[in-house]
Amino acid sequence: MKKLATKVMCAAMILVMAAGLMTGCSTSKDLKTQNGNKVLFTYDKQDVTLKEAWIYAKMTASQYENYYSSYFGSDFWMTPVSTDEEGNQITFEENVKEQIISQIKQIIVLNSKAEEYKITLTDDEKKECTEYAKAFAKSAEGSAILKECGASEEDMAQIYEKNKIASKVQEAAVADVDKEVSDEEARETSIARIVYPTTTTGEDGKTVDMDDKAKADVLKTAKAALKKIKDGTALEDVAKEAEYNNTTETFAAGASEEGEAFEKKLAEMKDGDLMDEVMECDNGYVVARLTAYTDREATDKKKEDIIHERQHEAFYKLYEEWTKDLESEWSYKEDVDQELWKEVVLHSEESTATTADTETTGATEEAPEEATTGAAEQATEATTEAKN
Repeated sequence: MKKLATKVMCAAMILVMAAGLMTGCSTSKDLKTQNGNKVLFTYDKQDVTLKEAWIYAKMTASQYENYYSSYFGSDFWMTPVSTDEEGNQITFEENVKEQIISQIKQIIVLNSKAEEYKITLTDDEKKECTEYAKAFAKSAEGSAILKECGASEEDMAQIYEKNKIASKVQEAAVADVDKEVSDEEARETSIARIVYPTTTTGEDGKTVDMDDKAKADVLKTAKAALKKIKDGTALEDVAKEAEYNNTTETFAAGASEEGEAFEKKLAEMKDGDLMDEVMECDNGYVVARLTAYTDREATDKKKEDIIHERQHEAFYKLYEEWTKDLESEWSYKEDVDQELWKEVVLHSEESTATTADTETTGATEEAPEEATTGAAEQATEATTEAKN
């Protein structure tokens, strides 16, 4: 449940491509189902038809295809990613389809709270939604989706309005979250350094510590490098001579690759200072310069991330309260018409179910945000193109 609610912050206002809006039958030759107007499930007294969920599915599938096919091939949809309570394998496609239902439920809940938060759309916001819908309908992919599902440009305008309302409800719901974050809490420190490793890789691929003589030779090299930098040679040039390319590092407190003692030493220095001696750290002998103890840009970005996480947590708690009773009576397997839902197929005809032995990718925990964000960007790009 927490993972579902956490996704709301990034995805609830993005993947809002259907919410009980399309009615009537289509005569389009591209229509793929005759059951579009049948109720797929009901949540919070709101009926959701098959074609509404179909639009969600096709929008999501398009983004997953773009993101995953290049990594895992065209049959990634059939890859097992988990098992159910009975031990049966759940494919990537099945997992995503369940997530899609969850997304639709989120939109229903968010829109149901509009009156409570006194949320309405301005004329400009409605106009923007209309423009998004027009651009979507004009795009090749958008046009195909609408024809396939029997939906129209007007339907999409209403869909985008639902999207905008959901966004505003969520914003209002977390408006009181504390946005004060200190530099101490968010500090990101930047350094330039050269690491002279004191380990090697054994024949079995495991890391092996050097013997004392080898380590002494490494220390001698590091000290020579430090002297050269003190004499005026740029640290980056010395790094090139040592064939060390990763000279920059930015890290939060406790996250430096060089370890705790190294960080304590940096806290005693001023921005721009070069460490006065070679330091033995977790990953070898290190020559380092403190670029910025508090990297302003990185620290400010970290503050935004902290606020965002606070909002996630606040919304998660609130969402749990909103849906506690609803979820106590909800079952994906029982409350969704599974026979009807089978009509929606995400994998291509070329995909097969022969990947039973494929290892779980673990990607499904993160993919929805990326995929749904892609959908939003695609719609925005289509709008821009239409205006031009």
